[in-house]
Amino acid sequence: MKTIVDKNTITPVVKFPKVFDSATASQFHREIERIIEGGFSTILIDLKEVACISSSGLLALVLAFKTVRDAGRKLFICSMNEQARILFELTGLDQVFETVSN
Repeated sequence: MKTIVDKNTITPVVKFPKVFDSATASQFHREIERIIEGGFSTILIDLKEVACISSSGLLALVLAFKTVRDAGRKLFICSMNEQARILFELTGLDQVFETVSN
């Protein structure tokens, strides 16, 4: 899991690994907590490289959404590849998460 904070922007980008599952979900949750504690108002989740999201990964995304919302912040999905887009449509998460263009 990689979080990038460009000095020219105020929005951190969390880049997902190729496989997002229970092994990486806890690291993701820690990253989200760290970003919230850092005072950022918006978080971008980059799904460009992800090839597989397990049910644990989907749960982690939903929990992150709730955590961010409860903290009064915004979370957006960006760079969604075709596999991720289909998964989001099949699970109805495309109705939950806001996406932004690449």
